[in-house]
Amino acid sequence: MIIGIALMSTVAAQAQQLQTRECNASNIAFVAEAIAKMVDGKQKKTASDEIGLASEAMAQGKNDECKDHLMKATLQTK
Repeated sequence: MIIGIALMSTVAAQAQQLQTRECNASNIAFVAEAIAKMVDGKQKKTASDEIGLASEAMAQGKNDECKDHLMKATLQTK
């Protein structure tokens, strides 16, 4: 039970961090670096696709869309 509570706290903290993550080149580079370290597979492919979409959205000034893709990419790296 205690482990479950600790795990929920960790997940909640990560979710809060993701919600506040700004869409900028630094954060995209940080997530892209984590993706590069992943083992090849479906999660890495999904994360790579999402980080690419985040970059495109940022370039087009679509901040909310960029944040959504950045969060999806980040979740794949966990």
